[in-house]
Amino acid sequence: MGKRGNYLNQLLLLLQTGSSFAELEQMLVANSNLPGPRANLELAWAFADCFEEIEATGEHLTLLIGWASLGPEQAPAGSPLEFLPFCAIQALGAGYLNAYEREKVLAVLRQAAGDSRWRVREAVAMGFQRIAEVDFAVAQEVFSAWLRDATLVEKRAILAALAHGPLLKQPERAEFCLDVTELVLKDLLELPRQERKTEGFRILKQGLEYSISLFVESLPEQGFFRLEKWVEADDADLRHIIKSNLLKARLAKKHAARVNGLLARL
Repeated sequence: MGKRGNYLNQLLLLLQTGSSFAELEQMLVANSNLPGPRANLELAWAFADCFEEIEATGEHLTLLIGWASLGPEQAPAGSPLEFLPFCAIQALGAGYLNAYEREKVLAVLRQAAGDSRWRVREAVAMGFQRIAEVDFAVAQEVFSAWLRDATLVEKRAILAALAHGPLLKQPERAEFCLDVTELVLKDLLELPRQERKTEGFRILKQGLEYSISLFVESLPEQGFFRLEKWVEADDADLRHIIKSNLLKARLAKKHAARVNGLLARL
């Protein structure tokens, strides 16, 4: 049994009774690997795995929402306490399909998508990946609803969640991802210059600079056809985004001729 499996067994024992929650919190914080460059991902994944193994009780849900709602003031970026929302958000995704308060969980995830801490934002993407791997239609419904009025960072959360190899093996899923990209890029063209100077735009732009290449790789005929429409755009930010994706090895090596042709037009 690997490290993740060992963690899973320990965590399941600690989740059995509410009286263990203090010990559970202590274990997560003490083994977070924070401060440091890499949080203990195996432990975070194992914690989320627990909620695919068990049916969350009301006590569990209260605990997870409480941890997921810890802001930067209570759990500063890079501190051991940040590991609690990082774990809880992924766990909410893992248990979402069995949750009886889905709207409350969604509100927490949406709030976290705009968090100033990058680990918390990543946890939102990973949580939705858990949902989508089990039932893509549920994630698709949530994302479609969000996109009607999504903020810049919420759009980035959607793209980051979808830019996940296991989700892109079916053509209809990859096509949905390309549709999402189209909507986001169209909105970008209409974005005022002042708004492009914000942190939210920087975060969205970073997400766009790699995610599109994954979607195109999964459905190259449609993907390159859609890229053709964007290479002529009279928008420096959009052209930079397209170029960044074309230069990714997953496209540049496998589709060199097409990529070089598009790069020559940028």
